[in-house]
Amino acid sequence: MQGRPEEVATARWFVARVLREHPHADTAVLLTSEAVTNAVVHTASGDGGTVSVRLTEGSGGLRVEIADDGGPTIPTPRLADQFSEGSRGLFLIAELAVRSGYTPTGRGGMYWFEL
Repeated sequence: MQGRPEEVATARWFVARVLREHPHADTAVLLTSEAVTNAVVHTASGDGGTVSVRLTEGSGGLRVEIADDGGPTIPTPRLADQFSEGSRGLFLIAELAVRSGYTPTGRGGMYWFEL
């Protein structure tokens, strides 16, 4: 999908539709929304690039991967103060996911989390 803010809703819809009654569906939708928003706002994806979402499930649980067109730095969670509007996305992922991480790719990067 194109790296535009309105595509965050498309990513949420996709995850909700694929997971439907999955026990982690609501959390996966929330965290995907946060990760795709970060990709659109903080990487080259939001400057005419793309973002993709991939879901896989194995014996270790549900894994969600968000690939983007990259940026200059590896994303790290920041603790926002209670009044700030932003800076909660990666913090939420770190708190709610079993594991999460970032893998640089030839084109950009892939942020992933497991539930």
